[in-house]
Amino acid sequence: MINPSKQRMAADNQFLKLQTQSLSRGRITSDMDSIIQQRAENMARLKGLRLAKEAQDRATALAAPAVKKTRRKAAQ
Repeated sequence: MINPSKQRMAADNQFLKLQTQSLSRGRITSDMDSIIQQRAENMARLKGLRLAKEAQDRATALAAPAVKKTRRKAAQ
């Protein structure tokens, strides 16, 4: 068997280190993209629910009869 030279071993180790860093960075980026997408979907869902509730509140307010404001008589 041929023993690899020290230079070759150092180069292999450096390559593996860079490869590991690259894979880790890719995994982190992928996780962040997933989190950002989930957050955007949740925000859109909540905004839709809020807008629907506001529309329902407006419709309810329009359907209800207007309340007359009465003035208090001044105490004498």
